[in-house]
Amino acid sequence: MNSTREQFLQDMQKYFESSTTGKGIIDLLASTRPNCIDIYLDNNDYLHLSFDPRLIADDVYQYNMNNVISKTEKVSCQSLLDEKQQLLIPRQGSDNIMSGLFLQEASCQYQVSDLLAEQILGKESVYLTQSGYVANYGLLQALVIPAKTHIYIDTAAHESLWQGASRGIIHKIKHNSLDDLEENLRKFGSGIIVVDSLYSGKGSIADLIELCNLKEQYNCMLIVDESHSIGLYGQHGCGLASLGNVTDRIDFITGSLAKAYCVRAGFIAGRTQEILYVREKSSAAIFSSALMNWDIQRLQRAINIIYNADEERQRLMHIATTVRHAAVTLKFDVEQTPLPSPILCLNGGPNLFSKKLQSYFENAGVSGAIFIAPATPLNGSMLRLTFHAGLSDEDVSRIINTLEFIAQHHRSDLPYTFLKRSTTLLN
Repeated sequence: MNSTREQFLQDMQKYFESSTTGKGIIDLLASTRPNCIDIYLDNNDYLHLSFDPRLIADDVYQYNMNNVISKTEKVSCQSLLDEKQQLLIPRQGSDNIMSGLFLQEASCQYQVSDLLAEQILGKESVYLTQSGYVANYGLLQALVIPAKTHIYIDTAAHESLWQGASRGIIHKIKHNSLDDLEENLRKFGSGIIVVDSLYSGKGSIADLIELCNLKEQYNCMLIVDESHSIGLYGQHGCGLASLGNVTDRIDFITGSLAKAYCVRAGFIAGRTQEILYVREKSSAAIFSSALMNWDIQRLQRAINIIYNADEERQRLMHIATTVRHAAVTLKFDVEQTPLPSPILCLNGGPNLFSKKLQSYFENAGVSGAIFIAPATPLNGSMLRLTFHAGLSDEDVSRIINTLEFIAQHHRSDLPYTFLKRSTTLLN
């Protein structure tokens, strides 16, 4: 019988030999031509805020204070410090160097949480966490009664939701299938329905109105992860729940703020008493430190910027619609969505084919992100193109031209990327 360490070494060797050719996963995922890229579609900066001076002013100041640039330039940044001190909500002591459980209502984290709840999410209360993963895992960990609570979870839901649900009785629901969900609800009864509003691994969009109808019909709870839709949809970027006018019908809305908001944080939104319960029952909340003040300040800036970013949202949706239409016309096997989706996923199948796809785009100066198991099913890898509002018309044309080139010259090289019954459109 192998020792624990011997078993670990065998598993490690098998992993490297079968999955990553001995070089680790980064060798597969990394760009092959990083110096040739000038159109970046490999991150979640949907509104192109990561370089917005209104958001990064505080970061610039910190950068200057680290003696990276000249003394003269540092002096010119004093105004940024003054702005920082005015913007940051006053606090007493180091209230963030402790578990978030002990924060008082006067803390800056609480006040920015209230701003997010009232101005963006439309919920009574918001609890801020260190990440979207912590939000999802911690929420479900607090709600699930082990081996008793039924969890109806979409097969494409984020891994953090699966981990949080793991102690319950899990029912895997076919992706975006209301029929499969209702069949399971009829059979097993009340439980927690768990979905993403916009699925990061597919670019597909959930039907939140019908999900709320089923939730109420079968007396369930509903958790919706809005990580990839908050900031992008609805008035002031309040999300798909707001756009569908179902915010009050959803028990908990969660998300990562590291996407459109460009902030290292996550959130759980719901009714005040229920958020208090989760905060005091979730191990992830109890045993994690509060957010750092610079992240809280950055979030406050982001809320104010995104609230008024209608032009950027409109631009993003125009780009998303234009490129997806081209991909569908060229018979790429992509999701067709009821609303514009900024995520376009090109199927690769086995990892080798997604690497080929990546190389074809990089030859045109365009980067995309490869997704492989466990982020996808085994042999279900893909290249994800994530659009942002900063793309020019020329950038969009080059992306479409690249899709056309791949469809014309590499269709036979990519057996999993195009619709099975498609015919060559380009001669």
